[in-house]
Amino acid sequence: MNKYKISATVIFYNPNEEVYSNIKSYINNVDKLYIIDNSDSLNEEIKNKLLNMYKNIEYIFNGENLGIATALNIACDKAIEDGYDWILTMDQDSSFLKFNDYLKCLDKLKEPENTAIIAANTMWHAKDNIPLNPSFESEENFLVITSANLLNLKLFNEIGRFEDKLFIDMVDYDYCMKANTLKYKIIYFKDILVEHSLGSVFQRRNIFTGKLRTKIEHSAQRNYYITRNYFYTWKQYNKLFPKEFNLLKTINIMLIHNITKILLYEDNKMQKITSKFLGLWHFIINKFGRYDI
Repeated sequence: MNKYKISATVIFYNPNEEVYSNIKSYINNVDKLYIIDNSDSLNEEIKNKLLNMYKNIEYIFNGENLGIATALNIACDKAIEDGYDWILTMDQDSSFLKFNDYLKCLDKLKEPENTAIIAANTMWHAKDNIPLNPSFESEENFLVITSANLLNLKLFNEIGRFEDKLFIDMVDYDYCMKANTLKYKIIYFKDILVEHSLGSVFQRRNIFTGKLRTKIEHSAQRNYYITRNYFYTWKQYNKLFPKEFNLLKTINIMLIHNITKILLYEDNKMQKITSKFLGLWHFIINKFGRYDI
């Protein structure tokens, strides 16, 4: 039996039936699951089926899309109020291969009281990458994505919570940077695999070389948030971490590299490029929160 009280949360946004199998991969090994539903309208069938299947669910319907940051804060506040030590943060389209092994990682921590985040290895087609000799070897990471993290709730409010005004995208990086600023550890276990959707994955030929490439494509809406919030993260942390967040690197990634990828491989080129520059403009004028393209 684990010595910690373990909770979990999954953020819904217009989910489909895939959530049943995804939740099944971890729910029986946590004490409570907080489902935070940001959907446009409540899916009564999915809600009722889950509540009938499992007794350790608390279902919270927000009535609108409040964003990933606010939803995570709601779940963490609930879990802290209910006395939990750690909370697993899951996307609705992610599932564990062996979640019980992940919980064992808690006992492998050398400094649990100074560990803000435990991270698993999230990947596309995780089932095809199961290591032959899995281990519990870990390493310190600087940045990790939110999906499949275990967050130390004892440190949550001290670190500074998730930044509501970012809405989505870079929410996880911002929280990691807050933890790094306070010298708390982010511990990554590479052999704990999670099947994770990477967004819209496609194969296209480079218009100049003719080579077929596999790429991840984001909508114009996501390009807006990614650009705006990446520049926000640069502004917040470039003085503390100039190597990781400097202006030239940020411009290269967000404007040069990403726009080149859009031009070479993606559809709806002008809409996406326009949304990126709108995101940059909103960063400059300090306009944050939800914004619908």
